[in-house]
Amino acid sequence: MARPKKEKSLHRGKRVYIRFTELEYELVAGYAKDAGYPIGTFVRKQALREKLEVNYNIVADLGEIQNLTVQAAGIGNNLNQIARYFHGGGLASRGMLEELKKCIAEIRELRQEIVQLGGAYRGNSKTHRK
Repeated sequence: MARPKKEKSLHRGKRVYIRFTELEYELVAGYAKDAGYPIGTFVRKQALREKLEVNYNIVADLGEIQNLTVQAAGIGNNLNQIARYFHGGGLASRGMLEELKKCIAEIRELRQEIVQLGGAYRGNSKTHRK
């Protein structure tokens, strides 16, 4: 038994031919692949300004992420203890300042590890500095 025919209004019988340079074609093909569509479908959806749904698959090493999470929790606990000390009327001693510097250094090292795992943060770092 043959496949049923599409309604005439749904049949795409009209063709449009378009030429690309090699670079343009590679770009369009890459965008289409990233979006998960064949090139023709991607170009049609773009031309008609239809919404393209792009699904990204994120691959992560859960063991590494769990390790970094444990490290971050430890650093956070240290900082909380230092904050509790100062809020309780503790004096700023050389030892406390060294502990703060150590925590800040650990945070920077942790950030570098995260950058190596997942790429650099692309926010505006100037907004976070004083």
